[in-house]
Amino acid sequence: MIHRWNPTLQIVGILCVLLGIFTGISSGVIDKFLTSVAKVKTCGKPHIQNIMSNVTAKPGQMASFKCQVDMSCIVAYIEWYHEMDNGTEKLIKTASSSGDPHVHIIKQVKATDEGLYTCIAGNVLGQATASAYLEVNAAVRQLSFDSCNLLFLLLLLLIAQNQLWINRLRRPLMAES
Repeated sequence: MIHRWNPTLQIVGILCVLLGIFTGISSGVIDKFLTSVAKVKTCGKPHIQNIMSNVTAKPGQMASFKCQVDMSCIVAYIEWYHEMDNGTEKLIKTASSSGDPHVHIIKQVKATDEGLYTCIAGNVLGQATASAYLEVNAAVRQLSFDSCNLLFLLLLLLIAQNQLWINRLRRPLMAES
């Protein structure tokens, strides 16, 4: 789990200190300040609007992940991380990276791209995460081809065995005639 510094508590603490200092000043100024602060609308932490889907791809194919963040509230950052199967986690995309920050595209998948991809959207009030797994599968076509061949050979064997049984059953009948 990735933990970020959350300045919200420090801001609240500073405001409490400032309010304590200003209590000796005209209550009208403080009331006006509190009224204006109370009118500020806060949205809360970011919200990710979609569920990211796991992806299976062969080497050389393209793979993409989409993290649709609700931008109606302030979003300070969108970051993408790749956690490999060995547990190593690496930051792979930030707001300063080129392209759409809501999408991570791997143009040509390699075996080392396999792992968990996580999108994190955050602001001072918290963060939202969404994750999906990329499976790099080099043997999908070969396995299905081998499976078909195996089934075909089993079918031929069954037909040949069935034909032998039929021939054995016919021999006594032919001998009688």
